[in-house]
Amino acid sequence: MLFWQWIPAACIALAFVATLAVLGVWRRRAARAVARNPLAHALLRGPGESLRARMAAATLDAAEYAALALFALPLAAALLAAQWAGEGGLPERDALVVLAAAGALLQAWLAWRLWRALGRARALALGYEAEVAAGQELERLALLGYRVFHDMPVAERGFSVDHVVVGPAGVFAVETEGRAARRARGDGSEWEVAYDGQSLRFPGWRETRPLEQAVTRADWVRSWLSTTVGETVPVQPLLVLPGWSVKRTAVSGIPVLAARRIEHFFRKLAREPMMSEAMIERLAAQLDLRCRNAA
Repeated sequence: MLFWQWIPAACIALAFVATLAVLGVWRRRAARAVARNPLAHALLRGPGESLRARMAAATLDAAEYAALALFALPLAAALLAAQWAGEGGLPERDALVVLAAAGALLQAWLAWRLWRALGRARALALGYEAEVAAGQELERLALLGYRVFHDMPVAERGFSVDHVVVGPAGVFAVETEGRAARRARGDGSEWEVAYDGQSLRFPGWRETRPLEQAVTRADWVRSWLSTTVGETVPVQPLLVLPGWSVKRTAVSGIPVLAARRIEHFFRKLAREPMMSEAMIERLAAQLDLRCRNAA
């Protein structure tokens, strides 16, 4: 077999291996960069910090599957072509059918994995944008005497609390959900959600998980803060749906708000402070410690 017959396969293999190597090295370097960053444990976490990290991981996943999809079949074809040229002929028809079917299945699987990675990145981007939108509105509460903490990590339970608000009216665990409309109607009704105290009725589907999750997160914050400061700290769950208009059809259930209604909601709360400045500072100090690891 002549050397030149392997040149196309060698070129494709080199591009394939080099691309995957760069992506793999970059993943490891990104993980080690946190330990070398002097600000890793100095900055407060911003809105959607956990989602931002997952978005980066999903983007790298998509890049790896794209590289595999682009190079896998050409590399296999080049290797087989070199072998067939060296042997002086093609294999039998049945062998070609089996090889073609295997190649088609491999390419279909890679395309499916790429589609899934891109879809995950898009869903995470929507959630991240929703948390940023809610975070921007919550920051306005500083004028009312509230302290706001974003993306509080709960590593022992494998989740994060989107936002925690501490101020005169007490403590609030704010859950943020990003949802896209299934179709654009043009009259604004695609952005209206009905809330009956038990479920959220979006145009075309119904959900209860965001409500349950908001309550679960608030319960965890209540338990943790109460243990930390040594006395019971009530925590109110609050669900925010940025970009949506919420039509409430019952008075029961936890508060569910559009992001633009956050300031209005807190202004309507009792004007007489329910929590002392000293307690606000104690709670804020504990939340600050837990949320000060932005990297």
